[in-house]
Amino acid sequence: MRNWKRFLLATACAAPTMAATLTINPAQKSQEVLGFGGGIVYYQGWVTAMSESMQKDLYDTAFSGLNLSMLRLGNWLQEEEDVSKIKDDVKIVKEAKNRLGNHLKIEMSSWTAPATLKGSGKINGNEGANKSANSLKKSDSDPYGKYVYNDFANWWKSSYLKYRDAGINVDYISLQNEPDMNADYEETLFDPTENDSIAGYAQALTAVRAAFNGVSNAPKIIGPEPLGIGYNNFQNYMNALDESKLDAYAYHLYHAGDGNDNSLNNYKNPENFKKPMSAIASKYGNGSKPIIMTEFCTMEENGKEDYMVGLAHIMQVGFTSGKLNAYIAWELMWGEGKGQLIGVCAKGWGNCEEDKIVISPEYHAVRHYSKFVNPGWKVISAAADDADLKTVAFANPAGDSISIIVINTGDKSIQLTNPEISGMGLVNAVQSKENGFKSKSISKLSCTILPARSITTLVYVKGSFVLPTEMCKDETTDPNYVEPTSADTLVIVDYSKTNSADGWSAEKTLTAPTYETKTIDGVSSYVKVNLAGCDQSDESCGYQHAFYKLTSEQAETFAKCSELSITMHSADDTTAYINVGGAGGSEWVDYKYGVQAGSTSWVTSSISLEKEASTGSNQLKFNSNASGFYVSKIVATGCASSAIPLQKNFRKAANGISKIYDVHGRLMWTGKLSEAELSGKELHLQNLPAGIYLIRNGAKTISAIKR
Repeated sequence: MRNWKRFLLATACAAPTMAATLTINPAQKSQEVLGFGGGIVYYQGWVTAMSESMQKDLYDTAFSGLNLSMLRLGNWLQEEEDVSKIKDDVKIVKEAKNRLGNHLKIEMSSWTAPATLKGSGKINGNEGANKSANSLKKSDSDPYGKYVYNDFANWWKSSYLKYRDAGINVDYISLQNEPDMNADYEETLFDPTENDSIAGYAQALTAVRAAFNGVSNAPKIIGPEPLGIGYNNFQNYMNALDESKLDAYAYHLYHAGDGNDNSLNNYKNPENFKKPMSAIASKYGNGSKPIIMTEFCTMEENGKEDYMVGLAHIMQVGFTSGKLNAYIAWELMWGEGKGQLIGVCAKGWGNCEEDKIVISPEYHAVRHYSKFVNPGWKVISAAADDADLKTVAFANPAGDSISIIVINTGDKSIQLTNPEISGMGLVNAVQSKENGFKSKSISKLSCTILPARSITTLVYVKGSFVLPTEMCKDETTDPNYVEPTSADTLVIVDYSKTNSADGWSAEKTLTAPTYETKTIDGVSSYVKVNLAGCDQSDESCGYQHAFYKLTSEQAETFAKCSELSITMHSADDTTAYINVGGAGGSEWVDYKYGVQAGSTSWVTSSISLEKEASTGSNQLKFNSNASGFYVSKIVATGCASSAIPLQKNFRKAANGISKIYDVHGRLMWTGKLSEAELSGKELHLQNLPAGIYLIRNGAKTISAIKR
């Protein structure tokens, strides 16, 4: 007898896209989920400076909207400081707990020991200094070793109790964020075990554990939280410490070994993490203690569409190959309206002209997990028969609810025959597409179209459900999306096509930039730019600049561009952080600080030109604490075509509806003549950010304007 059910499915789901299936086995369980989260370590003051109504929107979006189960904070209370310093943290945590209660757990990492406990006597590190200055200071009487471990541990206990008394009950602590990172911001260096130059993480951990003995409801201690997992970095710390002192393992993902040290490259190639994650999971992922990824981002400007699928894929690799129990994104909230998950603007702060929050695409990547998977759920077996599909599934403790995350990493849509799970039915389907709609509820059918570069969450619950056998359809592609073109790109210099250092100059204190041809990480044409190599905030060093002069034609076009991209490589064996600004007519507000130049690979970093004056810069200026960098290419994008007139308003058709889109096709405004935003027949654009817009009026004509 013919299998009519399979016949109907095959007929109803027929489509020109590629076909795929998923196999879900709820009986095959793996690790338990601890949570999904984000960090708010900086910019707390920006959050509480916004209006109360805007703060409410932010808290609802960040906490309720994500169903967040972990929040990462920094331990910023130094010696003798009272809790007034952390009032912003207190308010944010209170609002989070009001929405989520005990569902939300707090993780706290220390960035630096108090200045009095460090060799330098300063909170901030100094990359160029002897590393011992950036570590704990030495001691002749400490019970745990050669450094002031006991004082460090007592400070940790004291600050923890102050946070608790202020209303922040911390569930997990990490005694040092990135103990291997010799940075020029707040940091304290720890080697895996002590030596004559640097304090040991193993000794500090023993001291901190002892300090919390006897503390009621003491926090769990996680670690060692190194910068990355390449080159056995995590294992090197673990091999030196007493594992019984840790309650959970923690690490970051800023490198993955095998040369994969570029954060953005790994975002776009998440499979880079499989090997080092699997190595850690094979030894430490036996379920006795959780593994937590506590920080990672691209280290580039956020808000890029392709970061969304990248983050979802990284999380999928983590919960499958890495046996992660929790994943915490770096920037839950960040200032200047630019954040990995949410950008925050407070009027009058930085470059912000109004209170607002900006939802980044990566917000939705986390939401596809956090909104539909709760602590206590377990990873279950899930497999796809198409290599472009990356999937992971979770089941609740009762076994009556399953959430499946499916990521289409390819450039073609795929038709998925929704899996049949015994005794369960599909009750919810949510989808986000790169350059399309985000977190959109889609039809619950027997099959689903997975658009190219998309994330889909399918939720099943116990019970009997009959799904409609309608034709599958793509519901998240935005028909108004306009693919950006390269016609608005200004190539300032490309050293693969030129062979001199023309245009470069430097202040007399610096060696002049030179054109170089020795191959570095695959690039053999570039300019070496020498910089200070010392702390420029120190009067003995001072700010020392190198300049690149634009031609008059470049300067004229540059004033119309929205973003600057620079491809750089550090001249040293550590990452260089370069400050970039405009000069000679520029109205940029300060520099773009900390633009990355990679140490083992070339990194292309983006810089917003929103504050560039209409008169334009005629030079770019660079300074850094690093000794220098190599530059292979400088490009500006989002530059207005000369065919686009500069206008301040747009005359609308008399009886039609006008819609304004940005150059990415996102709808910015829609309205009729009678609405308050209109004055006479002119639509005023002063409330829109500077940029290029497309306007479609009632007669379906399109005009381009620049504001």
